[in-house]
Amino acid sequence: MNLYLHIPFCPRICPYCAFPVVRVDKALAAAFAPRLLAEWERRRRGRSFSTVYFGGGTPTALSERDLERILPPVLAAAAPGAEVTMECNPSTLSDAKARRLRALGVNRLSIGAQAFDPAVLRVLGRAHAPAGIRACVESARRAEFAQINLDLIFGVPGQTEAAWETTLRAALELEPEHLSCYGLTYEGDTEFFRRFQRGEMKPAPEVERRMFALAEDLLGDAGFVHYEISNYARPGAECRHNLDGWSGRDYLGIGPGAVSTERLTPFEAPGSERARAAAADPGGRNSAEEPFRRGAEGRPPREFREIVARRLRNGPISAEGVWEIAEREELARATLASERIALGLRTRRGVEEEAFARDFGFSLRTRWATEIARLVEEGFAQPAPPLRLTRKGWLVADEIAQMFL
Repeated sequence: MNLYLHIPFCPRICPYCAFPVVRVDKALAAAFAPRLLAEWERRRRGRSFSTVYFGGGTPTALSERDLERILPPVLAAAAPGAEVTMECNPSTLSDAKARRLRALGVNRLSIGAQAFDPAVLRVLGRAHAPAGIRACVESARRAEFAQINLDLIFGVPGQTEAAWETTLRAALELEPEHLSCYGLTYEGDTEFFRRFQRGEMKPAPEVERRMFALAEDLLGDAGFVHYEISNYARPGAECRHNLDGWSGRDYLGIGPGAVSTERLTPFEAPGSERARAAAADPGGRNSAEEPFRRGAEGRPPREFREIVARRLRNGPISAEGVWEIAEREELARATLASERIALGLRTRRGVEEEAFARDFGFSLRTRWATEIARLVEEGFAQPAPPLRLTRKGWLVADEIAQMFL
């Protein structure tokens, strides 16, 4: 099983960000660690985890003291050889903090670089300069991190194809093992979305397609495998946590904005509603989800930021003194099948058809024969199993996923 821990703090809120985050505050941070650990002790249930991912937010916005309180009890449940990732921003990682994280058991860093062009960084509202990215990577290497990812964003208003190429080449000079290249999206109730609504910012789809192709060509020539729409890795350096998520493996989410996906299991009481649902639909899955979704899909970011801050201070709290699960959703077998296809189509290896048939009891090529034939004919999908998209298909993967609902 995989583990995700949500650390909701950031030094500042970026104008494009719709994630459940709040500005770092000493009082909130002091209240955070004991409640996170109380939730952890209540929900871990003696399980061992093959991957652990500290996301946010910016986990490294916490002090070394707070990180030292959180990491040891959590990482005691990491399986031997577990991948342990922590997200960080260049302005929040010192040499001392990098060394301490490595000593505590973190073995992979994901750095929010975003761009190596000062003008693009200003548009994105980032707190660092290109030199700060280089200093952050150097700190990580001195601390003997052998697995480093850099997050990059393309399609930023005013960003030229030449500037994007400069960012890619500058990233390659730092010799990371992994690169994540995301197209900018305008999420509801963010500053960028409001500027988009006012007509001050406009997507440029054709330019973004060329930037996508440029990244694939340039990084491919440098030896990176394009293993998921937005992700590239040196062979063997793929993010195991994300691969497991895309293939449908369950994960436990801990923290005020975390989501869990857990198959129905025997630790439910035999007469419980979930146990009855399991008997009726053995392939079902329960999602224990906090009420903090991406801005365009659920609560507006400002609202859930207020809720995060309120929950950090005073609840909702159970009798045991830990956060309650705020929402549960039972997912039908058909929904799970569509979700598996949508996630699989994002990856280079595609949808593993034998595993799909075993898990859901039918062949996707039989159920969607007409749709798949059309995708192959129009050059969006590869003809032979497993079901995989071409570069042309990846550019419209979200739209293709709608065909399998």
